[in-house]
Amino acid sequence: MIDNDAELAPDPTWWTAPFATTLFGLPLLVWECVIFGFDSYVSSLDAMVYGGLVLLVIAWTLPRHRSARMLRVTAAVAGLACAVLPLASLVLMGMAMASG
Repeated sequence: MIDNDAELAPDPTWWTAPFATTLFGLPLLVWECVIFGFDSYVSSLDAMVYGGLVLLVIAWTLPRHRSARMLRVTAAVAGLACAVLPLASLVLMGMAMASG
């Protein structure tokens, strides 16, 4: 018998965190996959892009319980961070090379 049934209650807003991060992160991840290509050599930027895709999939497939809300938000935000960081590093490298 479960003492606290509130933790297993379905969360009516379970989709908001994955949807918001997918809305901004998925176009970046697809663009980065096209830019970096699908060659046999896997760089650290490729691993971050693929990790971001995996984290967004995990954010969508986690259980829809209130107890998994924080884990879902964490996976979604980490996926968005993995989408933004390769682009930010490319912009910073371009700025460094242009100033030198």
